[in-house]
Amino acid sequence: MIVCTEDDKDFYLYKDRITNRKVRFSIKQIFIDHWNEFLITFPHISIRDVVLSSVEKLLTCKTLAAGFSVYICDCLTKLFVCHTCKSRFCSSCGNKYNEARSISIFSKLFKTKHRHVVFTIPDSLRHYFREDRNRLNLLFKASENTIKFYFKSKYKNKNIKPAFISVLHTYGRSLIWNPHIHMILLDGGLSHNDFIKINYFNYASFRKSFMKVLLDLLEIEIGRKEFRKIKNNLYHTYKDGFYVYAPPSKFKSVHDLIKYVCRYLARPVMAESRIIDYDGTYVTFWYARHEDDKIVIERIHAYQFIERLIIHIPNYNMKYIRYYGAYHNSSIINFECAKLVSKAKIEWKKKCLRWRDMIIWHFAKDPQKCPNCGLLMVYFNSEFT
Repeated sequence: MIVCTEDDKDFYLYKDRITNRKVRFSIKQIFIDHWNEFLITFPHISIRDVVLSSVEKLLTCKTLAAGFSVYICDCLTKLFVCHTCKSRFCSSCGNKYNEARSISIFSKLFKTKHRHVVFTIPDSLRHYFREDRNRLNLLFKASENTIKFYFKSKYKNKNIKPAFISVLHTYGRSLIWNPHIHMILLDGGLSHNDFIKINYFNYASFRKSFMKVLLDLLEIEIGRKEFRKIKNNLYHTYKDGFYVYAPPSKFKSVHDLIKYVCRYLARPVMAESRIIDYDGTYVTFWYARHEDDKIVIERIHAYQFIERLIIHIPNYNMKYIRYYGAYHNSSIINFECAKLVSKAKIEWKKKCLRWRDMIIWHFAKDPQKCPNCGLLMVYFNSEFT
């Protein structure tokens, strides 16, 4: 239930809660309170095995049930550190996974301009990708073919290889099912290891090409008899093609672009900072409406909140980040000197993701420092405790 928007007179009641929250509400706590009841109340809902596994990991994260490590000091002071679940669905672990994936993307990028391209589909097609999640691969394929076809037809005599990275998102800002592709596209391409700059992309061409390729793939997947009428109606309705957004980058740096695309890649579909109230039964949260960026306040039952979250848990082995062209691992490109981030800095960033380093970085406190004598505690095999 939408409570209010920025234009409503009741919005001022929530304004301070958005920016100055005194209490932080936990997604994990909402699942602790309602997950078992949710399963009992809705026995008819088919829950995927990966959902059950992911939620179980979330509930046991940082508890003794997940296992623990022991650190010991010379003064015999012991520190018990509960293991994390390492699930992408967990707010804490997903955040770390997100940072690791961002570092991986940074390690690939060339030191030149990129643009953010978004490939979307109409509402009427979304259910096909939820009914069979393997069809999400078709979104990757259609966007890939769109870019490669554009380069091949536009620069056929120059043999330019594009470079792009695609990221799948399955949600909109209000947590609804809305699969779409975010792409980081190099403003140019490589030809015999020489960089060719391209200042203009005809994204009107992207729109029609993406629609044709995707509809053809869906027709093969679903069957001509069932899908042909739907396909013809879509061509009639979307004469300019499906919506594809690909302007020159509005971001000040490539770093800002990567941060934007990856910010919700691995964590749950919403940040906990967007929850402004939880009374034990209802969850109130905010989001910026896509069409005008105005703030919307929504209040829904915890069961509905849980349902909106779990539908976005990816299937096992589903890769939500894929590399293409000159950024693919199979490409042998002698262009190392033009990388955005040096190998040394990438290794340093990876090191900063270790448990101890992250605690020091975020809280300015060494967790292995003994609180009694100040010496450094060392790892002690937990089977001897």
